[in-house]
Amino acid sequence: MSHRPVRGPLRRIAAVLTGLAVLLGLMTGLAGAARAGDSSHPGAPVAVEITDTTVTVRWTAPTAPGEILHYQVVKNGGTVIGTTTGTTFTATGLVPNREYSFAAVAVPRVGHPASSVHTRVRTTGTTPPMPAEPVVMGVFTEKGSHERGFRVKDLVTGGSAAELTHLTYGYGTVDGGQCRIGDAHAALERSFTAANSVSGRADTADQPLRGYLNQLRELKAREPRLKLLWSFGGPGQNTDWTAARQNPAAFAASCARLLDDPRWAGLFDGIDLAVEFAQCNRTCSPGGPTTITPLVREVGNALGGDRLLTVTIGRQGAAEDSYLMSDLAGAAAHVDWYNVKTFDYYRPLDDRWSHKPAPGAPLDSSWDIWEWGSDVHFDMWSLTEEGVHPNKLVAGVPTHAWGWQGVTVDPWSGWLRATGPASGASGPGVDDYRNIRPRCAPTGELGRTAVAHCGSEYWTYDTAATITGKAAYMKENGMGGAFLSNLRGDTAGGELLTALTSALAP
Repeated sequence: MSHRPVRGPLRRIAAVLTGLAVLLGLMTGLAGAARAGDSSHPGAPVAVEITDTTVTVRWTAPTAPGEILHYQVVKNGGTVIGTTTGTTFTATGLVPNREYSFAAVAVPRVGHPASSVHTRVRTTGTTPPMPAEPVVMGVFTEKGSHERGFRVKDLVTGGSAAELTHLTYGYGTVDGGQCRIGDAHAALERSFTAANSVSGRADTADQPLRGYLNQLRELKAREPRLKLLWSFGGPGQNTDWTAARQNPAAFAASCARLLDDPRWAGLFDGIDLAVEFAQCNRTCSPGGPTTITPLVREVGNALGGDRLLTVTIGRQGAAEDSYLMSDLAGAAAHVDWYNVKTFDYYRPLDDRWSHKPAPGAPLDSSWDIWEWGSDVHFDMWSLTEEGVHPNKLVAGVPTHAWGWQGVTVDPWSGWLRATGPASGASGPGVDDYRNIRPRCAPTGELGRTAVAHCGSEYWTYDTAATITGKAAYMKENGMGGAFLSNLRGDTAGGELLTALTSALAP
């Protein structure tokens, strides 16, 4: 049986009807624009100057009587990128060799705004290449690693430490407007035996520093080229970003002070801020909950120019209502790169998907035309079109799997249906790749990520093969590299990391 959702007769009929409706809508819209083009609507924009990163467009004013207050310039069908009282506008921060659409909307003193038709323009130049030394990063978490017998030493014995360029340690908390240690016992006090420590020496009760930070220090001694970052925020943590935004300078000072604590000074090469972008409608103000520029500017100043600052972003809701309503493009000037959580688009824990299996981290929406816009390609394309340089986007690759149980084929729609989340070692519906792959091997791909249908269970995850395909996409689009969501989820020998490293190599 195919693991792609089966499209039955009713589904095919619905697709035909939808296609006809879209076609009729387009025809009606174009006809309306043509009739109104010489009156209340501006003329179609004409590109008068095109460079690698800018496009200057000009349009003719409406001929209908009435005062025009100003024009709004719309990019790609919906994003207002500026206003002007003239009939010329220059769009900046574009990506080379990328197609954009532009329209001018006349806003009159009396009456309703009227839009021109959209004109497509491609910037000059070529797509920026991937950096010669792309980021290959992995996340090591305080939470869950010890309970599953995963230690920093395993990165050495399994060979992963030698393949990583960066390692992010998560997660510290953001509490009371301050950067703070997350689990103090795990970070500073947990003891490791000789067999379980990186150095091969057992911790003693009187040594000034134990825990994961000491293990990371021993790792750094073995792999001095490996860059370590301490991440604050993240899933399941106390993340009071509101208080941090109220006094960015105090927040930044607390983060720098924590990095420079004499007990581990010099261990970390920088900081990561793990921010979840909540859904934000188009009425959000520039100072609303998605604003991070003041934070990253102050943290960067506090760290100094020789230390790294990254931001991990994960969206909730549609991309245009979270990432694209934020100030990520402006904030990019103050960060080394963004770690984009390009996974967990479809989860059995979400109400809409608890009974509908779907690929967790699709590269594109080819798996189903009905679910367009929740995939790696859409996020990356959207962020670069907003002005974030591709080199500053590091894509996330999941080392966890999402699963459903009680899976059957719905006789009416042809969709796979489930009774709910499957049982997983990390909680309902979620488990590590290392656990799921041996017992529920891939049976196909959807959206260029793996799916596995074994018995009445259905799991979705990335494999070495799908990672290779995603890495090719990253190179083709000049991205900055990739990171694994949690090193604990990979196999003991680092199967996923090895595939990623090989695929990103020049």
